[in-house]
Amino acid sequence: MTRPRYSPIRDYGIIGDLHSAALVDRFGSIDWFCAPRFDSPAVFARLLDADKGGSLSVVPEGEYIADSRHYLPGTNILQTGLSGPQGRLLITDFMVAKEHMNQSADDHILVRQLEAPDRDMVAKVLVDARFDYGRQAPEVVSDGQCLVLSHQGLHLHFDGPGVWEREGRAMVQRVELAQGKPQALLLRYDGGRSHHRDYDPQELLALTRHFWEDWIKRCEYDGPYVDLIFRSALVLKLLIYAPEGSIVAAPTTSLPERIGGQRNWDYRYSWLRDSAFLLYALQLLGYHDEAANFIAWLERIHEGQPSRFQTMYGIDGRTDIDETELTELEGYQGSRPVRIGNAAAKQRQLDVYGEVVDSAYLYLRFGKAKAAPMRGTLVAMVDEAAEYWEEPDKGIWEMRGGPQQFVHSKLLCWVALDRGISLSRELKVDKSRRDRWVWTRERIRHTILTRGWSDKLGAFRQVLDEDQLDATALMIPLLRFLPPLDPRMRQTVATIQRDLTDENGFVYRYRRDDGLGASEGTFLLCSFWLVDNLALQGQVVPAQHLFERLTSHGNDLGLFSEELDPDSGELLGNFPQALTHLAIVNAAAHLERATQNRGPLARGLS
Repeated sequence: MTRPRYSPIRDYGIIGDLHSAALVDRFGSIDWFCAPRFDSPAVFARLLDADKGGSLSVVPEGEYIADSRHYLPGTNILQTGLSGPQGRLLITDFMVAKEHMNQSADDHILVRQLEAPDRDMVAKVLVDARFDYGRQAPEVVSDGQCLVLSHQGLHLHFDGPGVWEREGRAMVQRVELAQGKPQALLLRYDGGRSHHRDYDPQELLALTRHFWEDWIKRCEYDGPYVDLIFRSALVLKLLIYAPEGSIVAAPTTSLPERIGGQRNWDYRYSWLRDSAFLLYALQLLGYHDEAANFIAWLERIHEGQPSRFQTMYGIDGRTDIDETELTELEGYQGSRPVRIGNAAAKQRQLDVYGEVVDSAYLYLRFGKAKAAPMRGTLVAMVDEAAEYWEEPDKGIWEMRGGPQQFVHSKLLCWVALDRGISLSRELKVDKSRRDRWVWTRERIRHTILTRGWSDKLGAFRQVLDEDQLDATALMIPLLRFLPPLDPRMRQTVATIQRDLTDENGFVYRYRRDDGLGASEGTFLLCSFWLVDNLALQGQVVPAQHLFERLTSHGNDLGLFSEELDPDSGELLGNFPQALTHLAIVNAAAHLERATQNRGPLARGLS
């Protein structure tokens, strides 16, 4: 089988070590890997340029086909099967979660275990590392079995069982595999420039397997679609940057929202919005430590300046996320530009106040906190929501045009005030401040119910006083602003189903011209919001059918990106996408409660 120049996005699996992640396609090629962190420059970037990007591949000699792949149950350890005339090659890929294994402070380790299960065979390992997103050739040093590739202080050590040879710009070794006797290629990085170190690959595999199995055993979910929920939980955990507790929206940059289009963004940063959504999903599953770590990180980055907020931060808390274009790269399937950094970091997005305060509220109510975390930051956020709610902003969708009066931003300012009022005792808020919050909350509510509602549309609007639809209206009952059976919400859901969905019932974010050219795919997060609303309205069977249609579009590993191509059904956007996986968790939980008539999920109202 001839490998395509660009593998479909759905052809990728993910492995990671809570510092960074790698994408592995079904042919056993690592086409995306940033070292040593999620936001570091890529050392394998074939995903964004098939010719220049570089990759790390393992294949049988001669012709072969990709015949199978799966994760070891309850883990993020990926197994890929390739078959050829000389036999079958099994590749087991994983990265070692070093914080939990008393590993050397210097080394990160990616392991590719190779095994011939049926008969003796020869596998070919090709290392084509191109530093700085494919733009820099490495310095190469080899002493036979150990290969070191270096650039500007980053050293990649490849320890393999064979001898390295140059083949074009790649370094290659041929590994003779005896039946049933695995051998391993170890990629060590971020340590010094020392040569071979003795690590036992089987011990690393056992430790890594134990780590993931132990983590997933603590999941408290026992409802339907359990395999999907466990995989989504494991993906969400992979997207947490362990040293800080911060969370990336996705481990990739510039995978397009439409092939050949310009909606290509860098998602390797910690959005306050995405993080708050993710923490809600993880807390539903019983993972409160992750919420505690994120809130502690947020408290650290705002220490001494509690009223300075950005929509997103670097995973280490940095605020400078300047956006640039890599004009040297052709982009995934020719989708330009390729961007690193994200200009949305400088946008005003008023919804982040509500999302963070709501997340802290949930942590205090349903986690195990004994005192209010980041008190100063939360009070400052509620105060800012009260002060600025009437101003225009760029909104949840980070539109690149001028600021507007987005209804969703008003809604989340209301949430910030509502949850702040509920937490007023823990936050030690005096009566005059609390009274001001209550008064402002009611003003926002009145504005949304009057200027945010359109009799013409039969739905809540995208922007105050303008008759445009937006899928964010589906968040209104999820945030407890209105009951799900309120006639206005029934109308809104029906209008969105009629005017904002494709033939499958999948939801677009909006249909207005946002200045970025051709339209995008259907948005999976919004589509799962529709599932939530149908479930809350008691339309359980339609909700289940929509959930199952949506989840059928994930790949064979249970991974999802941000959007679906409305014509082909292919996955679009950065991958795997935290927002989609957390939406799956939330929707499954709503369905489970709806089938048992247990009412909506707990979100606070004072």
